[in-house]
Amino acid sequence: MPVYAPLYRYTGHSCSIMDNRDNQQFSTMFRDIASILALQGDDPFRIRAYRRAAQTLASLSEPVRNVARRDALESLPGIGKTLAREIQELLETGRLRYYEHLITTVPDGLLPLLRLPSLSTEQVRSLWRTHDISSMKQLAQVFHAECLPFDVPTLAALEKEIAAWERAQYRMLLGVALPRADILLERLARLPLVEQVSLAGSLRRGAAMVGDINIVMASPDPPRLMHVCNQQPEIRQVLETAQTSTVVVTSEGLCVSFVAVLPPQFASALHYYTGSAAHLTALRRLAQRRRLDLTQYGVMQLERGQYLTVATEEDMYDLLGLPCIAPELREDSGEIEAAEAGNLPALVTLEDIRGDLHVQSDWSNGAHSLEDIAQMGQRLGYQYVAICDYATAAAADRGLTPAQLEAQIAAIRRLNATLPETFRLLTGVEVDLSPDGEVAFDTGLLQELDVVIAAAHTGLKEPRHKLTRRLCKAMEHPLVDILAHPTGRMLGRQVMPSIDMEAVLETAVETGTYLEINSHVLRLDLPDTYVRQARDLGVTLALGSEAQNIQEMRTMRLGVLTARRGWLGPDQLLNTLTYGGLLRRLHDSGVSNVT
Repeated sequence: MPVYAPLYRYTGHSCSIMDNRDNQQFSTMFRDIASILALQGDDPFRIRAYRRAAQTLASLSEPVRNVARRDALESLPGIGKTLAREIQELLETGRLRYYEHLITTVPDGLLPLLRLPSLSTEQVRSLWRTHDISSMKQLAQVFHAECLPFDVPTLAALEKEIAAWERAQYRMLLGVALPRADILLERLARLPLVEQVSLAGSLRRGAAMVGDINIVMASPDPPRLMHVCNQQPEIRQVLETAQTSTVVVTSEGLCVSFVAVLPPQFASALHYYTGSAAHLTALRRLAQRRRLDLTQYGVMQLERGQYLTVATEEDMYDLLGLPCIAPELREDSGEIEAAEAGNLPALVTLEDIRGDLHVQSDWSNGAHSLEDIAQMGQRLGYQYVAICDYATAAAADRGLTPAQLEAQIAAIRRLNATLPETFRLLTGVEVDLSPDGEVAFDTGLLQELDVVIAAAHTGLKEPRHKLTRRLCKAMEHPLVDILAHPTGRMLGRQVMPSIDMEAVLETAVETGTYLEINSHVLRLDLPDTYVRQARDLGVTLALGSEAQNIQEMRTMRLGVLTARRGWLGPDQLLNTLTYGGLLRRLHDSGVSNVT
């Protein structure tokens, strides 16, 4: 089961934690249970009980965790002793054994069919038992072959749901999509028909996983430009096309959505297609109070039926009486209220970053030498790079032994003596945690280092309480500076380690440990929701690429986007400190990590 990340609601001065994602996740699980029981012809009373519990949790106005803390679960409508016990199990372990057993009794792909609003349980049973359809892929194939035995309204609803599912199959990692989008933008900018071009959608907002690569262009002839886009040699398939938009699949399998508008419409179109949908809906409510309407073509004055001149996104927000809200914040998670109150944060930028605090060399898992890393750090404009190779207390195929780390420290010091005064390598290490959270490594050697990173790479399937205690115990070690990739997530995997992140964040405050935003393409960990929670607690974070080759050091851009989505300013990030300021911060045990 996933780790449940908190949501936020703006309260006027700061953002309070809203664990309502627990409510929605648990509601979905109870609804799934009800659907499977109905599919199997179980007791109608049990089915109704789970459906009612799902409705109760979905409509609950406060986090169910708070209700549980008051020991008041059974006071909720439809929640009896058994369901209260199951909710408690979910809150404590992140899993529900009954649910995990039940989903093994139906084919793996059947659950998404049961979740489709357009299909009843009886229709799904018919698809499965009569037509041997037990997955979305099979359903889509039969739908396109026009062989489904349903009425016209059901087929129309299914068409939309299947189209949405097919688009979702092209979801990409941010770190995969962004460099390819950059190449596309550069190529499009050279076309004579293109006057302006920009990324849009979830990619522009810096989401960890993105759907289409959305690109908005300004052109004097949008239909002709769409024709040119469809004819590009790297286009493998055209999924949808119209006068001013087209959706294509490239030869690399990337789904790209192009939109072209006339030059005066560019700012409005860029804002509209950047989203998010929730942010736009909230802005429209604000606009309606001013007798305005926001569209992809411009800002319309409703009383006159005329579009107002909007040259930039800043102009659009100004018409609503707001400062411009950065794309990374446009999720309707309190940014509009913060803008109205004049409390939008000044977000960190890539230009603020003065170094990388997690790079691995060819002394362990990395591909490049200390010298190569130092040269790359200087090319990136950094003042420092921390060499944090994986280390182990015993000889092994991977990782530095104490003797090897001691030799590396000496090698870094010798290399630093030859480098320009404006750049230094930091001595560091990434120590793997023992099963009980101990940092089993030479303490005297750790004291010689500039930075000590602790990380859990094994045992990530342990029970929630045990894994949480393991991480917290590591942070209690007096020589551990940074906890690496704290949630242990790997993007694209459905299953995440079950960790009580509230306890981890509280321990970070208590122990003065810095939490890492790991910018590796597969991680982006801490996730942005926890970055924001750490920010609200005043915790300082540390950016690290965990690069194993020098080109991966460029993923710092992804970490900065994640930090910005978490509302983080430069004052709560170690990497914005100068080399001297960083050393003083790390070596002075009396300096707190809480700002």
